[in-house]
Amino acid sequence: MTDNQTTADRYVTRRRVLQAGAAGAGLALAPWQLSLAAGAGDDNAEQRMRQRAIPATGEQVPVVGMGSSGSYERMTSDNAEALRTVMKQFVAMGGTLVDTSPSYGRAETHIGEVARETGVRDELFMATKVRKDSREQTLDQFRASIDKLGEPIDLLQIHNFIGLESQWKTLKQLKDEGRVRYIGLTHYLTSAFDELEHQMSSKDMDFVQFNYSIMTPEAEERLLPLAADRGIAVLVNRAFNDGAIFGRVGDQELPAYAREFDCNSWAQFALKYVLANEAVTAVIPATSDPEHLVDNMHAGYGALPDAAMRKRMRDTIRNL
Repeated sequence: MTDNQTTADRYVTRRRVLQAGAAGAGLALAPWQLSLAAGAGDDNAEQRMRQRAIPATGEQVPVVGMGSSGSYERMTSDNAEALRTVMKQFVAMGGTLVDTSPSYGRAETHIGEVARETGVRDELFMATKVRKDSREQTLDQFRASIDKLGEPIDLLQIHNFIGLESQWKTLKQLKDEGRVRYIGLTHYLTSAFDELEHQMSSKDMDFVQFNYSIMTPEAEERLLPLAADRGIAVLVNRAFNDGAIFGRVGDQELPAYAREFDCNSWAQFALKYVLANEAVTAVIPATSDPEHLVDNMHAGYGALPDAAMRKRMRDTIRNL
């Protein structure tokens, strides 16, 4: 299971709560939200997606990116148009950061193809990973990623600590040579947090990626404060707990207080909770469904909950 809810049951559940959420809570999309949902361009700065700075350079990136595990792994005649629409809508609604990996089936190949076909490759901040043990294997995998995704590769990450020490030297060399702009490492399990904390404290990394959500908030205890202290950009994966959040909320109406932070769906509820922590640079939900993409992207607009509201949100989810 991945954040794009690849099973039929979770797709149905999310679509149902998405359609019912705003109406059930008495919420309505603002005109600018409706125009974005329709894919309209907008030059008004007040209506652009929220951005945050990469601490290493100050470069700004939009806070809602896009993952690709599950969503872009397979492309057929049945889903190709939807994947193209997802990519076009992602950029039209202010997205730039796309995260992928050689281990996600043919995701790199499909992302590269779709980005070129839709004419948005130059708009993208491209992040991928390496997961090899030796220097030569790492370089071979990096070159293969360039062939599939095109250049530049903005962020290169070590995937789940594989070959960590040998790969780190290679990533530093690639950055020093200007072949990648940023380097970092990733994991997706809370059980890896002790090792992540050690690596974040001992290595001069630009980015770190880990799991964090309203259902799994443990990163708030150590990793997010450490990232802020060390000046490390944070990408958040599994913000939907592999779709479990939609199973939890089921047919429940979105609470009326969600209007206070411009929230119109349970997906936005989960994403805005994550984004309310200012140590988070971007969240990267994956989807192959254009409707879900539009829903996700709206989390990057409007107000975010404060600390008291976030506690209320946790209590809401805990009590369902």
